[in-house]
Amino acid sequence: MFAPVLEGSFKRLQTDYVDILLLHNPPRELMDGNASAELYAELQKLKDEGKIREYGVSLDWRIELENVLDTTKSKAAEVFFNALYQECLPAFSKAQEQGMGLIVKVPLDSGWLSGRYRGNHKFDDVRSRWSPEILARRSDLVEKFAALIPEGTSMAHAALQFVLAQPQVSTVIPGAKTVEQALDNFAAADKQLSKETVQAMRDLWTREIESDPLPW
Repeated sequence: MFAPVLEGSFKRLQTDYVDILLLHNPPRELMDGNASAELYAELQKLKDEGKIREYGVSLDWRIELENVLDTTKSKAAEVFFNALYQECLPAFSKAQEQGMGLIVKVPLDSGWLSGRYRGNHKFDDVRSRWSPEILARRSDLVEKFAALIPEGTSMAHAALQFVLAQPQVSTVIPGAKTVEQALDNFAAADKQLSKETVQAMRDLWTREIESDPLPW
């Protein structure tokens, strides 16, 4: 199943192994090692052969992360997590206890936490699916998040630093369209938010979003 894909990757990367092979948001039955035992047996075989170092799943929800932890030997997961979406956070400790590395995706909440979209911004891409009411609520939450940021710290840096403040997180993968954006993202790791600021950002989620999640 994976061999042809891997061989293509090896050729393009000029290597004979890859560090991690992730199943990207597959149906939930493919995240379950009991329901998809043959799939995970093949992944384990590739690991045993040295063709991959680790394998795992890219996922969005706590129940999915817990399922992967409970039913597979995966040691890596790419999780959807940011200051405005902390649904997976309660499962992070279990991942750490089982030796799973966490790669955080969407850390800037599709740009909302980049500092680019303030006020009544209008989108003409996939984000145009959000109603005016949802856009207004997101804008309000962005301003509440901004109010928690220490002076002299950009919103994008604060958002990335919040993610990196979680001790179970191995790395974060923000998007970048230019070299300048990539370098700026790297620079976020040079400083840390205070524990008080991190807690205030967690509290924002608990108070404003957890019981009434933002639609995606």
